[in-house]
Parts: sequence; C-alpha cells; structure tokens
Amino acid sequence: MSTHSERLRTWAGTLADITGALALLDWDRDTMMPSSAADARGQQIATLAVLHHRELMRPEFGEIVAARAADPDAAPSARREAQLLAHRRERAERVSEALVRELSEAASEALAVWTDARERGDWDSLRGPLGRLVALKRHEAQAISGGHDLYDALLDEHEPGAHAAELAPIFTELAERLSPLVASGTAQPPPTLPQRDWPRAAQLQLAHDVAALIGFDLTAGRIGESAHPFSSSSGLGDVRFATRIDERNPISNVLSVLHEAGHAMYEQGFDPDYARTMLWDAPSLSAHEAQARFWENHVGGALEFWRIIEPRMRELFPAAMRGLDAGDFHAATATVCPSLVRVEADEVTYNLHIVLRFELEQALITGALDVRDLPEAWNARMDELLGVVPDSPADGVMQDVHWADGLFGYFPTYTLGNLYAAQLAATADVALGGLSAAIADGGFADILGFMRTRIHRHGALYPTAELMERATGVPLGADMLIAHLERRTRASASTRGTD
Repeated sequence: MSTHSERLRTWAGTLADITGALALLDWDRDTMMPSSAADARGQQIATLAVLHHRELMRPEFGEIVAARAADPDAAPSARREAQLLAHRRERAERVSEALVRELSEAASEALAVWTDARERGDWDSLRGPLGRLVALKRHEAQAISGGHDLYDALLDEHEPGAHAAELAPIFTELAERLSPLVASGTAQPPPTLPQRDWPRAAQLQLAHDVAALIGFDLTAGRIGESAHPFSSSSGLGDVRFATRIDERNPISNVLSVLHEAGHAMYEQGFDPDYARTMLWDAPSLSAHEAQARFWENHVGGALEFWRIIEPRMRELFPAAMRGLDAGDFHAATATVCPSLVRVEADEVTYNLHIVLRFELEQALITGALDVRDLPEAWNARMDELLGVVPDSPADGVMQDVHWADGLFGYFPTYTLGNLYAAQLAATADVALGGLSAAIADGGFADILGFMRTRIHRHGALYPTAELMERATGVPLGADMLIAHLERRTRASASTRGTD
C-alpha cells in the first residue's frame, strides 16, 4: 500500500470513528438519556460535529483526494471513496466551523423541545427553536449552493446529485396516478382490529422475535424504544434500531420493526473490508429507504408473513388474540384510508404525505413560508391532498422528528425508496420463484441473501441509480410501484366484499 493510500485509509478511519461516536450519542439521547442531560448532550454532539468538520477540512488531504478521485489507474473502490471524500470536502469547505456548531446546538435544542412538547401538541414551545433552526439551515444552504437552488443544496446531503426540479414531476405523476386508487380504495369503511390491550413487554419480545426471524443479527445489534422509530450504526458489529409501541395496536410495532430492521440489516450486510471507510454506507438515503420499505410493505404486507408470526402472537397475547387470525392483521394492513400520521399511513396514501412535506420544506428553506405559519399551511395542504385535517399539531406539523433534527431534504428519499423497493420486489419475485411463496416457506434467509448479493455488499461503491439498475435491470420509474399498489387496493376491496 502506497504512503498516500495508507494516509487516506487512516484519515477516513478517523472520520468514521467520529461519525460512529456521534451515532452512539444520538442513540442514547433518543432512547435512554435522562431529560436533564439535554443541554450537556447538545454541547457534546456539537463539539464532535465541529471536530468532524475540522478533520474533514485538513488541508494536506485536498490534493491527495483530488488526484486519487481522478486517477484512472486506481482501483474502482479507491477511486470511488476518493470521489465521495472530495464531494464531502467540497460541501464542508463552504460552511464555517461556527455555523456547524450553531446548527448542531440548534438541532439539539429543537429536538429536546420536540420530544417533550410533541405529545401535548405544544406548537408554541417548538415554534421558536424550530424557527432558529430553519434560519440556520437557510444560511447553510446559501453557503453550499453557490447561488444555485437552496433546497437542492440540502437535498444533496441525503440524495447526492438529486434536484427538486427533477423530483417534482415524479411526485406530480404519482399524485395523479394515486388519486383513482385512493378513491376506489376508500369506497367502503376499512376493517379495523378490536380495541384490546397489547402489553408493552410482550410487544418488545415480539419485536425481537420478528427481527430475528427475518435475519437481523442480535449478536451485532440491539433494539430499543423511542418516540420516533429510527436506526443507527456506530460501525462494524454495532447496528441498532428503535421501534415505537402502541399498546392498543400491535401492527404499528410489527411494521416499524420490519422497516427499521430493513435499514439495520443493510448496515449489517456491508462488505467488512469497507469498515471505517467512506464505502461503509449506502450511496444515498433512497437506497436505504428502499430496503426499509421493501421489508415493511412487500414482506409485512403479505398474508403469508402474518401466518408465519400468528402462532407466536398467540403465545404472547393470548387474550388479545382471541377471535383473531392472520387474515385480520393482513386486512388491516391492506386498507386504503387517508390518515393523519405518515408512519401509520397505508401504502397508497403514504406518498401523498411525502408530497406535502416536500412542498412545505422547500417553501421554508426559500423563505416563501414562515415557520409561524407552518401549522396553517400544513392543515390546508392535508385537506387538499388527503381530505383530513389534524385536531392537534401533535398529529400534524409536529408528528415527525425530521425538521426538529434539522433534516431538511430527507423526506423525498422515502418516495424514491418506495419506487426502488417495488422494483426490487418485482425482481426478487422472479429470482426467488415467487416472493409470496418464499415468505410462506419461511425463506427469509433466501430473501435476505438476494438483498445481500444485489445491494448490501456493495455499500457505497456505486451511485444509487447505477446500483439499483444493476440489481433490477430497469431504470427508476413509477410503473412497478403503481402495479403493486393496484394489487394492494384490489386486496383491500376484496377484504371488504367490494368489486
């Protein structure tokens, strides 16, 4: 290994270690940290964020990275890592260290307020901290954009190379093609589970059982609880996720586990040789979301999956399961019913929630919408898109953690992930001789193996569009998702006895 290669490997490892330490602090903050530690934790996270920025900007690596990124004789993995490092440095050099600290501290403050105020729907408490954070994100976007689109500068952090102007027509097409599915799917009242007690402790055990069933390695990870489900990795051998439990509805927990385990198993499947490098990552959040939405929707939406876990649910919830079977749970997941909360939305209406957030956060970053007017704008657009309006900000503008955490430009990746997940499911269906049959046979190892080979092991070696086209043989498009949702809508109608 050349001296330059050794130095780059060591430097990338340092960056990865700081990122891993930040992930651990975030995990603890969101799952276990006492509320009194919020200010101190915010300072710790801000300090590490500044150190990461400072390390990334070390001047002696500029020429080395640029030369490696452009070297046609370098190994593809080395050249790709250098290109990723160069892109990160280009963004970072436009943002001052002081702004990095301000952003981190503001996000920690807003997140702490959100965690405490969300349940009460206390928008007045969140408005000030969120307004400060939005102003800082706008400054960040102005610094990075170089006079180009402000929102694109933030979108690029989560979906490198993406542009809002290119995504908007995709979202418009989806909204138009989803409209008749929503209308047909909501023609009859949806089936619901009876209101019963599903104890928290038993649901946590079910979370562990479901995660292990589909292939999450519990010896290299752990499962917790948080106000908003999320996944986190500090590096090789330590991948964690948190679920959210509703003691009146076990479906929320099961689907959250499938979603977050999808993220976590992706991280567990990276090539170990990529550990502590820039390739130990997904190429974008849409690639990550494709995994999560595949397991949540294409596995969790299958009747065969609920038949597999029904016996264990009877053991854990003998009273609540009385008179219920797998068909009842499947029917409840196959409904089409406009609802208030994104993470509990059905597959057909889910992307309309993303359209709402995509539009509003663009307006916030450009300054077309003031934070103080956000609840009214949210409610009005919810009414237009979904025909429902929240009674409280808790189920409206405050329901998601993303904005309080400074994650502007993140939401579009969910819809892109849905599109890629549908293409992966269609490809897996052919490769495995029927996805439903594989689930019915308990062939989760085969399903995971498909993902390991086609997606996981590559890490960030390829840009997302290339990775997905290599895996599925088709470019990004809406047709496979629409076809899948049409099948789900027919299943919902059939369940309710309609044509």
